[in-house]
Amino acid sequence: MDDSKQTQAESCRICGKTGINKSIEYGEHYTIYRCSHCRGDFAQTAVSLDYRQEYNTEGTSYQDGRNLKILSDPEEELRQANLFSGFRQALKFMKASSSNGKLLDVGCGIGVFPKLVERLGLEVYALDPAIEAIKYATEYFGLKNTVAGTIDDIPPHWQDFNFITAFAVLEHLEQSRELAKKIYQLLAPGGYFIMSTPNRNRLSVKLGRREDWDYPPNHLTRWSKEVMNSFLNGIGFTNVMVKVDGVNRWDLGSILLPSKFNQKITRKKVSGLLTTNQTKTEFFLYNPLWRFVQISGDVIASLVEATIGKRYGTQLIGFAQKPSGGA
Repeated sequence: MDDSKQTQAESCRICGKTGINKSIEYGEHYTIYRCSHCRGDFAQTAVSLDYRQEYNTEGTSYQDGRNLKILSDPEEELRQANLFSGFRQALKFMKASSSNGKLLDVGCGIGVFPKLVERLGLEVYALDPAIEAIKYATEYFGLKNTVAGTIDDIPPHWQDFNFITAFAVLEHLEQSRELAKKIYQLLAPGGYFIMSTPNRNRLSVKLGRREDWDYPPNHLTRWSKEVMNSFLNGIGFTNVMVKVDGVNRWDLGSILLPSKFNQKITRKKVSGLLTTNQTKTEFFLYNPLWRFVQISGDVIASLVEATIGKRYGTQLIGFAQKPSGGA
């Protein structure tokens, strides 16, 4: 392949700068470039997804074709949410930082994280482009301050937040920097932005088992710890801290199991969450054997993490503060 095809002047979806960026991956409908400025990876593709349809009762997920009907057990969803390292770390950080204040969750999904924050005593606000997700958040979790739309659709009085979160959001966007700048403006001086993205250096990728969900058009950017640190500092945030979560049993599943089999297990488990029929959910949600498999996976993952360190964990979690005098 000649040099004219290997490099191209493109605007980076992460930092927004234009440079002569080297292409590092090709697919049928996309090319992925590495930015010459921030070193982040971004995709150019003509294919797009409409995330407003992600939770439609008749819709399907891009990831594995599973039916995303409205979930039947809100409390089970809250319990499952505690398995996500990003949520746990954010809740711990908020609890230590403030006993009151306001939170805005951008891309809240069905409202699990805002509900957990509400239980800490904070006033919560939430938005998501999928109207079905917002319906669930209001009807099943009782969230009051919600918007079915983007950050551009929020009411004018939604501002001066003490915390704004965006979990697994920025990697889906065409312009990550634009969203981060708007978040910066909505924060109160001294407020915190907490975000997460997949770690492009996670163990599954290093072993050549990149998951289906990490390809365009689902994910348009790929981040490292250094890229996220540079990104947040470039917006104007201070006290930036980026953590890599540990290796977990899901990582091991994506590495050890054939992709189609791993997806089949995921679909069966999700189907169990979607049904009110106890007999159908028993194996994946309540059976002691399945619980033993989960605990064993956690133990093995801990041993792997102790051997190779956290650098190869699946998720990056970034914490950043708007300066006290920030406008």
